[in-house]
This record gives sequence, C-alpha cells and structure tokens, in this order.
Amino acid sequence: MADSSWKKVARSKDIEEGKPFSADLNENESVLLVRKGDDLFAWSNACPHVGCPLSWGHIHGDEIVCGCHNARFDITTGKLRSAPGVDDLPAYEVREEKGDVFVGKQQPISFSMPSGSDSRTVVIVGAGAGGNAAAESLRREGFAGRIVMITLEAERPYDRTLLSKFFLAGNMGFEDVAMRPVGFYDEMKIELMTGRRAMEVKPAAKSVVLDDGSEVSGDFLVLATGAAPKHLPVPGADQPGVFVLRSFAEGRRLREVVSAARKAVVIGASFIGTETAAYMVGRGIDVTVVAPESVPFERVLGPEVGKRFAKMHTDNGVKMRLGTGVSRITGNGKADGVELSDGTRLPADLVVVGIGVTPVVDYIESSGLARDGAVPVDRNLATTAPGVFAIGDIARVQGKIRVEHWVVAQRHGEEVARSILGTGEGLSYAPFFWTRQFEMSFAYIGFAPDYDETRVKGDVENGSFLIGYFKDGYLAAVGTMGKGKSLIRYGLRLDDGEKIAIQEFEKGV
Repeated sequence: MADSSWKKVARSKDIEEGKPFSADLNENESVLLVRKGDDLFAWSNACPHVGCPLSWGHIHGDEIVCGCHNARFDITTGKLRSAPGVDDLPAYEVREEKGDVFVGKQQPISFSMPSGSDSRTVVIVGAGAGGNAAAESLRREGFAGRIVMITLEAERPYDRTLLSKFFLAGNMGFEDVAMRPVGFYDEMKIELMTGRRAMEVKPAAKSVVLDDGSEVSGDFLVLATGAAPKHLPVPGADQPGVFVLRSFAEGRRLREVVSAARKAVVIGASFIGTETAAYMVGRGIDVTVVAPESVPFERVLGPEVGKRFAKMHTDNGVKMRLGTGVSRITGNGKADGVELSDGTRLPADLVVVGIGVTPVVDYIESSGLARDGAVPVDRNLATTAPGVFAIGDIARVQGKIRVEHWVVAQRHGEEVARSILGTGEGLSYAPFFWTRQFEMSFAYIGFAPDYDETRVKGDVENGSFLIGYFKDGYLAAVGTMGKGKSLIRYGLRLDDGEKIAIQEFEKGV
C-alpha cells in the first residue's frame, strides 16, 4: 500500500451489513462505509441537502436514509432516490486488505445531459419544488427529449423554504436561495419560460394556454402550480405595509422594510407566521403574533407541541396574542397597526399575514380535471386525462391526501418523472416536513389530519420527545424534537405499511 492517497480507516470486521459506519479522513472530511453482501461501498458522509452526517441515519433495504431530513440514496450507486437531497453522493475508492479497510480518492459526481435523442416533449407548468424536481429527475433518469418549464415568477427555481427560515435574517441574495447555478438549465437543456401565467389547460391536446394567447403543448403535461397565500378578509388588509411571504420578490420587499422596522405584527401562528416571527425578533424587532387558536399548530400538531412552540417564542421575546381575531388593519395609505376583535390596537411598522395557502387551480377549472379546489391523481400522479399529471400542493393523491409541504412536492416531482418514463412504482414514502425556529427543529412523518389520540414519549418542555398521532388505535404520524433518528425509524415502518398500535409505540422501536 505504497500509494499515499490511500488511508487506513477501519477494520473490516467493524463494518456490519445494515449498519452505517463513519470514518474520519481528516478534520474536515469523513466517509460513510456501508456493506451489502460481499461488497463494500464508500460515500461522502455529508448529506448533499444541508451536510448532516449520514452515519446518524439508517440503512433500510437498499437505501441510505438521512437521519436529519429523510433524504434517500441508493446504497450501491449513491444515486439520489428521494428529496430533500438534490445530488447523488460523492463516491470514494475503497479496498479491503488483510482485514483492514483503506479509502482512496473521491470520485467526481456525474450529472450531465443524457446522450441520444428523444422526440417527445414534457411541458411542466410551475417551477417550484415539484416542477423543478420533475425536470431534474427526468434528466437524471435518462430522458433526452425536450423539457419546457413555465413559471409566473421572474426567477429560475429557488428554495422557497429559505425565505422564512434564513433569508429575512441575513444578507442572502438570490444565488444563495437558487436551486441551481445560472448555467445549469442551459446545460440540461431545460427551457425556462419565466414571467408567464397559465390561463387554460386543454387535456386532450396536453397543452397550456398562456397569458399572451400562445399555446405550449407536448407529449406529457405536468401541472405543478403550487399554492398562493390566503389574503386576510378585513378592512385595510390591501394597503402598503401588509405583506405575505411566498415568493422571492415578496421576501426581498419584506426584508427591506424589516431593516428599518421597530414593531411588527404577524397574523397567523402556523409555519410561515412562526418562522417569520422567530427571525424578525432575532433582528431586534418587537414582534407580536396574533392567531385565533389557543396555541400554535393546535389543530395539526396538538396542544402539547403547540404549548412548546408558544413557550419557545415567548422565551425569545415574541409576544403571543392567541385566541383572538383581527377586525381590521389600521392606517391611512400605509398600515400602522392591527385592531383585534376585542378592540385592542397593536401599533406596527409592518404586518405579515401567514394564514395559509390556497391551491392554484383557477386555470384548470374549465378542463374538468379539478375537483373541490384540487386535482385528483392516482399513486403515479396521473390525472383522469391520459398523459396529464398533477403534483405538489394542487394534487390530491388517491382521493384523500393533499399535503402543502416542500419535500412532498419534490418527491412528487421525482415520482412523476419515473411515471412518465414508465419506471415508477407509485408513491411509497410517508409525507415528511420540518420547521426550524430558534435553533430548534421539529420534524414530522405521516399523514394524520383527523387523528383521535396522541401519545408523548420524552420531555416536551425540554425539547426532547416523540409524539405519536393515532387514528383508530394505530399510528398515522409521528413528530419529534431532538429524536430525529427514532422519528426516521418510525417513518420507515410507516413507509412499509406497518400497523403500529398504541401499546407498541409506547414500548419504543
């Protein structure tokens, strides 16, 4: 072993099949070693999403599962299987000799425009999480045909979740939130049509009519228009100084005002509202959150978790005015306060409204594809029209599941690409989301909109717990602060369709 590029990192006997093993190459770099049968593989230990050590996660079948945010990678190829990862895993040379394991150089990642030709065209309406994932996954899966991606926004695809999590609090520019560098879409031959609004869909022609009257058609049509913020239906809500936070342009305008503000009122105590409040109070702004529920996330996450979020916010200086509504936004040409339903007036230099979103399906109404404000699809994301698919916030899967979260939309995009290419097996992962506030993360796996019981394991007050959400005695979803590895383990069991009773959950995995 004379070549100095090779480093002894482990004993062969220490690396067991089904268990991730990490080894340091230097103080800034570690490698993940995984065994499958007689083969040993070496991958970067840093998840391409945000760098979490993959050794914190799990080996599940033929997948490496990140223990932080549930990204999935093929154990033998390092290939990205599932969001929120965006790239394959970098590989290392690896060899075993006389019971020792040696790791060599890192190999370059190869993600390039597929070779060959294909006469087919895929038209994607929307360039958010789902639309971008669909376009990238088509190329990743070998599709060499034409891809056209249409978006109302002026920018190329970007990570919308960063707007409320980090963008407001720092000096991030567009390149910091963009999904890919500016030349990526040219290299992948993904045609971006920015600043264009979809007006009508013609399912039989697999086409979309745009706001200038032009029509774009293809062999496949993917509808991925996401959702738009709900606007507050009270007097004064349409005046300057009242903001929603959904687009990069809105985030940039809000950040400009935040820099000079002293007092802010946030209306809504769900994800956008609480994340925005957390980062504004971190900028030294006097922030008050107003919402009708008694605790944040009361309906979705339950009172136990809601109380923990409320305490976390008040401990960090956010004022909470819960259990009350808003009667109007005061001001004469510019918002200067919020009048509550009990008559209290809260002065404000700016008002942020985060009361939920509505699926963008107005342009689909005449097509017959939409029903009750969403588009019904099967496990392959296919609508009732051949060759037409719907993904993300607008899609209601198998008549019941519609989830408004970034990772879910990305996974829809990945699966719709496989469906188009005939390699899909249908959605198989339980929905996953997370929120990060005041350096504390809460993550959730499953789907439990109508749970009837909860069980808590651990210490909610100190932020180290699991909470199970049950329907008819069986686990439908699980959430956590501080126990991410256990959360992922339960999520894998939900993925596999296991029925986990309350008593089993209480015993632990």
